Amino acid sequence: MQWSSKIALTGVILAGGKSSRMKINKCLLSLDNKKLVDILLTNLKEVFEEVFIVTNSPEFYFYTGIPVLGDIYPFKGPMAGIHVALKNSRYDVFAFACDMPFVKKEIVYFLSEKHANRKTPITVARYREKIYPLPGIYSKDILNELENLLKQDKLSMMKLIEDVKAQVVDVANLDEEGLSFININTEEDLKILTEEGKKCLA
Repeated sequence: MQWSSKIALTGVILAGGKSSRMKINKCLLSLDNKKLVDILLTNLKEVFEEVFIVTNSPEFYFYTGIPVLGDIYPFKGPMAGIHVALKNSRYDVFAFACDMPFVKKEIVYFLSEKHANRKTPITVARYREKIYPLPGIYSKDILNELENLLKQDKLSMMKLIEDVKAQVVDVANLDEEGLSFININTEEDLKILTEEGKKCLA
């Protein structure tokens, strides 16, 4: 499939975490003089027809001009962010973690194509035998299921992926170094990334 126009999915940055290991809002950390969230936003705005940020601290993101959503079930992880995004989106949701700023567009297009062709409830990537819930595509068809799981505090994304028989797509050939799956969890990660480059965290 050739992508000559924007993808009819809603790109969502999940920025609602507590950043407990960083002790600060890691989405606003800077690499090469750009905030992590801005690195992601630049790419998402080029690709998706609709873009949201989901956060429990909306005041930090008003400057972006992107619509900001707050969790209906605060501090319950990515599932809560995907849930509120699906409630407000025009399309199925392609969800991204704000601390994973190097997702390759080739993977975004490839997963989007697979999702469109198969129309599965969830489409996620596998890299080196590991399944990654983010970045991943989540269908509006699972909205009620997410609501029930959140009410029961059953928050495991991997369990959800298994239960709905998600489409799992191997992407190793599109990102041999695994840069798309680097996440910045600690100050040490940021230091290594700044001093030694992306490959050192892959």
